[in-house]
Amino acid sequence: MKLKGTLATAAVLLSAIAAQAQDNSAIVIGKSSFGVRCAACHGEDAKGATDVGGLMRVPPSDLTKLAEREGGRFPFADVYHVIVEGMDKPGHGDSDMPVWGDYFMADALIDRGVSPGDALEMAAGRILSIVYYLESIQE
Repeated sequence: MKLKGTLATAAVLLSAIAAQAQDNSAIVIGKSSFGVRCAACHGEDAKGATDVGGLMRVPPSDLTKLAEREGGRFPFADVYHVIVEGMDKPGHGDSDMPVWGDYFMADALIDRGVSPGDALEMAAGRILSIVYYLESIQE
């Protein structure tokens, strides 16, 4: 639980910097990460219609409609939160979505051998780039 809170705090701190530095490179990185980690379930087009998604109890969402479902405002913090902590909302059943915050943190710590502080920033950055990408593809 401490990791999730720390990732959320890091996101807030990094978002101010990221917002200033956001350009196409953040979106390109997010698109790449989405393609590797998210597209199997949500589809390359992020619309949720995949063979894998059809096997799940709760079908993957159409991620191109997030802003539309929120009255035109992209729910940036909510999307970040779901990626970090997974999805477990009452009334929606169990989610098959992995907890990507833990995965990205472990990936940085184990596979890359960086310090915990650097791993935290790397995980937060990867998640932010995915959120920026999703924001960029809203219909």
